[in-house]
Amino acid sequence: MNLEDLNGKRVMHIDTSNRFYQKRNTGIAYKMIKTNEHKGLGISDKLKRELDRDLNADEDYSRLYAICIYFLIKDDLDKFDILIICNDEAFLYVREYLDILFLDNKEYFEKEISSLAKLREITGDKSIRSYADNMTGIYRRKIFQKIQRRQKGVRLNIVKVNYKMIVEKWKEIEMNMK
Repeated sequence: MNLEDLNGKRVMHIDTSNRFYQKRNTGIAYKMIKTNEHKGLGISDKLKRELDRDLNADEDYSRLYAICIYFLIKDDLDKFDILIICNDEAFLYVREYLDILFLDNKEYFEKEISSLAKLREITGDKSIRSYADNMTGIYRRKIFQKIQRRQKGVRLNIVKVNYKMIVEKWKEIEMNMK
């Protein structure tokens, strides 16, 4: 990817609010640069503790991040050309896990996937922040509120994930890594 590749392409940024190892809920969201379209999900602190206990997720947060990204973008692959993933976890592992999760999806492999660090390197601007940065905070704070409270302000496009869905994808990655 170079600077000319960014012009005219549909770019999606993905970011997290609160890392997986931090106590408190975590929000993961994407935001499109030109359309401002966004979607997000939340991982509660309780769910993170359960995953740490049962899967030793605390030893591989990159896998958990990739699973969350998978659930966010799996139905929206036609909306972007370039995916910029924030470096909240080790990008190389996140990319590897995403490749495994989308193994049978030809459309995914036509996309350009890059890290925010690579984007900074290409543009020469070290101060570039993720375009989805503010959205992740909104999703983290509002996603676990009652529906009446959630409807004030920014309308959320929530992807619901649960323990069973995450464990299923975790095991799918495990099986395909052998």
